[in-house]
Amino acid sequence: MATDGELEFTLDLKNRGVAALLGWLVPGVGHLYQGRTSKGIAIFLSVSLLFIFGLQLSGGKAVYCSFRSPDVRWQFIGQAFVGSAAIPAVVQNRVVRGQEADPASMIKPLMGGKFAPPIAGERRQWHADYHAYFQMGTLYTFVAGLLNMFAIFDAYCGPAVLYQELADDEEDDGEGDEEE
Repeated sequence: MATDGELEFTLDLKNRGVAALLGWLVPGVGHLYQGRTSKGIAIFLSVSLLFIFGLQLSGGKAVYCSFRSPDVRWQFIGQAFVGSAAIPAVVQNRVVRGQEADPASMIKPLMGGKFAPPIAGERRQWHADYHAYFQMGTLYTFVAGLLNMFAIFDAYCGPAVLYQELADDEEDDGEGDEEE
C-alpha cells in the first residue's frame, strides 16, 4: 500500500526479451515497445548522437572489429552494445580478414573502408591524420555502447525501485505478535 507522499505504479514490461533485443538493435526502441516513450526518445537521442559524434571525430575509423595481434580492438566489445550500428564492423572484419588469406582476390573494403580494420601500417596513418581525435572518437563511441548496455538492462529488468514498503510491512507484523 502506498502512503501519503509515496507513489504506487505498475509497469507492464511486455516481453522483456523482445524489449532487450529491440533496445540493442536500435537504442531506445525497447523502451518505446514497453510504452516508456520519453525514456525511449531520450535514450535514442543520447546514444545515437554520442555515437555519431565519435564517428565524426575519427573520420569513421574509430569503430572496427579486430581481435588479431598486434591490433586487438578490445574497445569494440563496448562499442558493439550500440547494436545494429556496430554490425558493419563485424562484416567488414570478415571481408578484410577473408581477403588476407587470398591476396590475389584483394578488393577494397565495403562502404569506402568505414568500419574496416586497418591493413598493415594504416593505423599509424589514422593517428597522423586525426591526432587525438581518433582516440576521442573511440572513447565517445565506447561510452555510447556502455550507455546503451545500461538501457538494455533497464528494458529487460525494468526501473530500479526500492522496496522499502516490504521491509516496513515485516516490521509491523513482528510488533503485533508479542504477548503481554
